This record gives sequence, structure tokens and C-alpha cells, in this order.
Amino acid sequence: MLEKRSRMQVLAADAPSGSGELLIMNDLPVYKRGRNKIQEAIEEAEQKKRKDEFKNRISAAKSRARSQEHTRFLEEKVEQLRNENALLKKLLSLVRDLMFLLGSCSS
Repeated sequence: MLEKRSRMQVLAADAPSGSGELLIMNDLPVYKRGRNKIQEAIEEAEQKKRKDEFKNRISAAKSRARSQEHTRFLEEKVEQLRNENALLKKLLSLVRDLMFLLGSCSS
């Protein structure tokens, strides 16, 4: 007569000899002997991923701040050059007027 076996019994029967007790995590069999190393590796990878994501967020924030600062610098420079240009145009106009007056006086 065929006997119904539980999932644990089926997995334990399929386990390699000498592998030790079988645990089931997330529907995946994990043999107890290697569980700590596997779990540590998973946790280490997850921790590294979180650390990398955190570092990336900080780096991105710094990059955005540098970009905004550079944009502000360029906007200030544009305003300064516009003011200088307007001043030079006024000066040029005054020099032309003076040249015109001096030219008309000497004739």
C-alpha cells in the first residue's frame, strides 16, 4: 500500500546522504549544515545593497547640490555681464556724442 508522505518526509528522502536536518525556507529546501553560510551570504549581500543604495542617494544629493550651485553661479555671472554690457553701451554712446560735439566744434 502506498503511504502518503508529508512534504518534509519527501524532501528529507531526497536529501543527499549525510547532509543533516532539512529546513524549508520560502518553499526552498535549505539543509541545516549550510544554512548559516547561505543565510549569512544572503544577509551580507542585502546589507551591501542597502549600503550601496544609501551611498548612491548621498552621492546623487551632492551632485544635485553642485549642479544647483553651478547654475546659481552662472545666473549671477550672466546678470553681472548684462549690467557691464549696459554700462559699456552707455559709455560708448557718451563717447560718440562727445566725438560728434568735438567734430562739430572744430569745423
